[in-house]
Amino acid sequence: MARFSIGFAVIFLLLIAAASGETAVRCLRQPLARLLVRAAAVILSPLSQVGFSESILWYRTSWIEVVDACDGVVPACIYLAAVLAVPGHWTAKIWGCLLGVPAILVINLARIVSLVLLGAWRPDLFEKVHIYVGQALVIASSLALWLSWAERFVRPGARGSA
Repeated sequence: MARFSIGFAVIFLLLIAAASGETAVRCLRQPLARLLVRAAAVILSPLSQVGFSESILWYRTSWIEVVDACDGVVPACIYLAAVLAVPGHWTAKIWGCLLGVPAILVINLARIVSLVLLGAWRPDLFEKVHIYVGQALVIASSLALWLSWAERFVRPGARGSA
């Protein structure tokens, strides 16, 4: 357990440091924010008029900006650190990374779409749901994905375990 905890902490700090650098912001986080805004616009467009520019999305009477804290990178880093810190076969870890990170980004996209809808219909609840519910749900989903991966691929006797 200590090996996992120390490994997780070291890997997480390294990933966060890498994701916070100027190059990562320019080459990963800003394009990811734009992609999330465009995807949310496509999802929302059948419901009402929607517009976007760079990392800003507006729908009906509300708008949001997808900033670094809302792009899903931190929950993905938590997940990646947990996957990489668990002792196990590298094949299972690669599959965990390849399947888990896109799943987290899709969950985050659902959060963004739901927040835009909430902002349009219940603006009085937007800030509380955004800060206290939305972020917690994405992080909890990351943990649930990791637990599911670990149970399937890392547990002794599981397919893909060492």
